[in-house]
Amino acid sequence: MSKKTLVIDGPDPEHFFLAVGGDTLRVGDEPAHAEGVVRGLRVVRIRCEVEFEDDRDTVPLDGTGGADPQPLGPGSVVHLGHADLALVESPAAVGPEPGPAPPPAPPGTAVRRRLRVIDGADQGELFDLPDHGTITIGRGEGHADFVLHDLYVSRVHCSVEVGEGRVIVTHLEGQNGTLIDGRPIGRPEALTPGSVLRVSNTHMRLEVGPFADAPPGPAGNSGVLRPPSKGAARVSGAPPEAPVFGHYRLGPVLGRGYSGVVHRATDVRTDRPAALKVFPAGFPAAAAEQERFARALRAVQPVRHPNLVTPLGAGRTGTHCWLAREFIDGESAADVVERVAKGDKPSWSRAARAVADLARALDGLAAHRLIHGNITPRNVLIRKGDHAALLADLGLADALEGSRVWESFREEKLLAELPYLAPEQAEAGAFVDASADLYAVGAVAYAMIVGRPPVTGRSPDEILERVRQGRVTRPGAHYKKVPPAFDALLMRLLAPHQEDRYPTAAAVLADLEPIAHAHEIRI
Repeated sequence: MSKKTLVIDGPDPEHFFLAVGGDTLRVGDEPAHAEGVVRGLRVVRIRCEVEFEDDRDTVPLDGTGGADPQPLGPGSVVHLGHADLALVESPAAVGPEPGPAPPPAPPGTAVRRRLRVIDGADQGELFDLPDHGTITIGRGEGHADFVLHDLYVSRVHCSVEVGEGRVIVTHLEGQNGTLIDGRPIGRPEALTPGSVLRVSNTHMRLEVGPFADAPPGPAGNSGVLRPPSKGAARVSGAPPEAPVFGHYRLGPVLGRGYSGVVHRATDVRTDRPAALKVFPAGFPAAAAEQERFARALRAVQPVRHPNLVTPLGAGRTGTHCWLAREFIDGESAADVVERVAKGDKPSWSRAARAVADLARALDGLAAHRLIHGNITPRNVLIRKGDHAALLADLGLADALEGSRVWESFREEKLLAELPYLAPEQAEAGAFVDASADLYAVGAVAYAMIVGRPPVTGRSPDEILERVRQGRVTRPGAHYKKVPPAFDALLMRLLAPHQEDRYPTAAAVLADLEPIAHAHEIRI
């Protein structure tokens, strides 16, 4: 049986938890909150490294039972009951060392170095390094030599110095840091052939030539190969009318929202479909908008659930930011509402299945201590194959809030989405929690049955007043086939006071299951 090493890395040294028990490994930010669990491992050895900064010659190690602290110095080892502790100098602390020399090139062939993007928005791009000199990597067009379309990369993130048989990387700016082979670097450090340089969400491997796919001739002295920085990039073999953002080739428009245009796209690496939202050219209008956007999306990037539309990445190409997500072949709940409003026969069972799926999605978010905050029929997608409901645009409202583009559509968006807001969301400074999402689920299901939201009005003030007062006619009054139990469940979701709604999404599912069983509905 071959041995493998599981590398665990995290950007926040103050919130990190790792536990191994039996054949199960748990990782998270605290013992009670595991963000990931790996099971079925036959753990044979655990080696943990903690890099820190300290000017003391020795570090005292406190034992238990009142024992005196033991000095832990470079090269020394302290034996504990279940572990050995050793202190060694980090390579970066003593200066970068040259990596192993690359294999000699055939006579007459120039030795070249390049960075190949193996993961990230620019996957597949190649950046030639100069023979001698320094280049910078970042997302700032006109500022960095190698321009990445990774939205989380800083304007000038790091520099790469080439010379004397060495490639030296220096982190310059950016909260996400610069990493080599999964380890953050604090000082200039050597990048050896085959090592992976990580700049935010972009992973680049250092390759040493000669390369079979490179044109003959001497290696360039300027050495800077920049991807296109104006307009959309293009991929070799793509027709001229098919622009490419990152590694996504744009296709037909799927829809136009308040914040941008959604295209059906194709991942040029895998040929799989994706949905790609392209934001207006004026976004972000300032560095603060860029940082808020990146921070909000980073917070939800790891969240995965069968009833959440999976985010695939974000980037910037030319003057446009974009956001890629899983492509769902189907329709939105807004399409269903529109058809019912035009006379199509309602279906309470379809609404019940949507409530069950959305409750599962919210239950998954609760495990991550997250709320959605913007559930409307437009971001509830219903898959064609199995009619499952999936919740889209997680984190997007927070990412755009306060930006110039957000201000441009805020009033129009509020008017359209006001009937789906919980009463507390319409009050400035009110406490808003997960129960607001439950209210929105009830409002979406109500609209799918009735053909309009539970609260309407001739003006925003009138709608707000009715939302606050909870003036909602039960759906069964509009469609007689709605069972009384499901009628009551929706009305509890739509209760104007938070304390009168379901306490959790799991409680909604618990009440919905016997209703579905009684009517032979599969949820």
